Amino acid sequence: MSSFESLYRETERNVREAVRRFSELKAKYETARRENEALRAALAEAKGRLEETEEKLKLVELTSTIVDREDKTELKKQINDWVREIDNSIKLLNGK
Repeated sequence: MSSFESLYRETERNVREAVRRFSELKAKYETARRENEALRAALAEAKGRLEETEEKLKLVELTSTIVDREDKTELKKQINDWVREIDNSIKLLNGK
């Protein structure tokens, strides 16, 4: 009978150990699950900020392009004015 009792005690010990390990693993799982949720939320927020920043960058680039075009137009106008002045000065020097 003692072998049955020792076998029973060993089995009971093994079951208790399994229950204890299960509880530990369950707690670790819950911690990991909550951390995963938090990381997913942070990732979604970061993606949103990235998309917003990309849109702002596109707007800045578009604005810069428009400003550059306006600057070029203004510069061309200024150069044309100078060329006309030079042409007029040459005409005056030539007596026309």
